[in-house]
Amino acid sequence: MPPFLENLKAKVLHLWTNTTVPQRIMVGGVALSVLLIFFLLIYWMGRPEYSVLYDRLTPEDAHRVMESLKANKELYRLEDNGQTILVPANRVHELRLRVAGEGTLRGPGLGFELFDDVKLGQTDYIQRINYQRALQGELARTISEFPEVVSSRIHLVIPHRSLFIEEQSPPSAAVILTMKQGAKLENRQIQSVVNLVASAVEGLSPDQITVSDTSGRLLYQPKAPDSIEGVTSTQLEYKLMLEQNLERRIDQMLSPIIGHGQVIAKVNTDLDFSQRTIRKEFFDPESSVVRSEQKSDESSMGQSNLETGVPEPAFRGEGFAGQGTLQETSRTSSTTNFEINREEQQILLPVGELQRLSVAVIVDGRYEPGPDGQGTVFIPRSDEELQRIEQLVRNAVGFDATRGDSVEVSSISFGEPDLLPVPGLAEMILSYARQFGKPILNFFLVLLFLVLVVRPAVLAMIRPRVAEQEELAATALLEGEERMALEEAEAMDSEAAMAQRRLDALKENTAQLFQKNLEQSINVLKIWLKEENA
Repeated sequence: MPPFLENLKAKVLHLWTNTTVPQRIMVGGVALSVLLIFFLLIYWMGRPEYSVLYDRLTPEDAHRVMESLKANKELYRLEDNGQTILVPANRVHELRLRVAGEGTLRGPGLGFELFDDVKLGQTDYIQRINYQRALQGELARTISEFPEVVSSRIHLVIPHRSLFIEEQSPPSAAVILTMKQGAKLENRQIQSVVNLVASAVEGLSPDQITVSDTSGRLLYQPKAPDSIEGVTSTQLEYKLMLEQNLERRIDQMLSPIIGHGQVIAKVNTDLDFSQRTIRKEFFDPESSVVRSEQKSDESSMGQSNLETGVPEPAFRGEGFAGQGTLQETSRTSSTTNFEINREEQQILLPVGELQRLSVAVIVDGRYEPGPDGQGTVFIPRSDEELQRIEQLVRNAVGFDATRGDSVEVSSISFGEPDLLPVPGLAEMILSYARQFGKPILNFFLVLLFLVLVVRPAVLAMIRPRVAEQEELAATALLEGEERMALEEAEAMDSEAAMAQRRLDALKENTAQLFQKNLEQSINVLKIWLKEENA
């Protein structure tokens, strides 16, 4: 075992033996907490981010997709009561292509996959029943694609074809829809469902289709075109469509100018749904054309009676009777027929002719900060602005004064605008925490792991070497200091010996001088004493 590990083991055992039981429990808890946090951090950072693979799945499709993912050992999660399947985000596209290639998603019910495995010996009746089931399933899958529809069921009645036309019955269909909570289909969507079913089934007329939902509401019922109910419903739909079209036109024109949500437009139309035919016939006497012309000439000869003055025939059987003269007569007649230019018109007046148009438009004004910055003050729009808006509305709806149309534009407060509240300090902190909380937490967890786990381990590995180096340095320092002290002591001893020798030599020289020159030596001592006393 390396020396630093032995030192670390010895230190740990030394600390462990010198601690009390509560201290041991606290140290163990801290160590376990650090390890738990570390492993949670690794799990959290290594956990993949999930995205939606498929949603709004039927239980059958969800089961097939789940089995496919299990077979390929793919990670997945279920949400929304098993209707939504989530997979790692980096695998979404690949898994979608794989599931699509396997044909796992079939939708609700059974479709034309019924004919994938056709058994020999099936009767014509079984084939017709399977075709009807497949057609019902395919239609149900298509209708279930509507966002408002959760699921649907189709019941078709397709009579068997008969050789006799009188005995042939028309097909019919019933559609049952399961709607989402609070969702509702518009009339055009219901009509599209009816047209879809009618177009998919041969010989099926929209008059033979009914649509209802699972709550028992009848969404569509066929109506006779000439019935009062059918005519009234059609007229009302046309009236509403015309009014909504005009309202939408006004809103699209004014919203970019005034602001979205600050315009309310309502249109009322008076329509004439009566059916009228006008026949007109015009004659132009000035533009005449000769159509035919007939002329005849007649001439005759006869004898006139001079006595009576009455003409008699010249010949009366045998011989002549009386006296008379011969007379010749002629007559000419001409007949001319003229053709006069004649124009005949037959006018069918359109049903739903617009008789009168009434438009009411409300626009919001302006809002300015109130006194002391509290609240807002409503300022209505000026008359000039309202007149310009009214002129725009008239041009947009096709205003006609001869019909008695009317347009009214007013500026009324819609209430104080919903100003976004200024977020407080706590909300700002919470927002930043949601936005940056995970990165900051990851940073602190990593820092905590480095400080509590990595740093002690590194220090435990480094400290023994540092201690050895410090001991060696201290030993070398002590040895050097001792050597220097000995050298200094020896040096000091040698200097003291030399000084002592010098002092001894000086004493001897002074004693010799004092003995040789006694009087002078006494005088010198007296001078030194006087100077010292002074």
